[in-house]
Amino acid sequence: MTVTKEERLQIRVDAAEKRLLERAAEASHVSVSTFVLQSTAAQAAAVLADRRLIALSADAAAAFSEALEQPAAVNRRLAQALERPMKFRWLD
Repeated sequence: MTVTKEERLQIRVDAAEKRLLERAAEASHVSVSTFVLQSTAAQAAAVLADRRLIALSADAAAAFSEALEQPAAVNRRLAQALERPMKFRWLD
């Protein structure tokens, strides 16, 4: 099944960048458009994944899990801040 692409993305590049993309696309046996789309989509997915996933070592994961199980402690500065009058109010 062929997907019809209706959206267009335009970018400007200098001559050296264009030649680099053309060479890379040729080496990958795809068109420049396909190469650019695949490369940018992969990079976009990686950027977004970095914001959803935190990779921890086994020791770090255990320490994080242990910290989550500890009851929250309110220190003096936080308690004082909570007692001050609010300078804003929530809009409901």
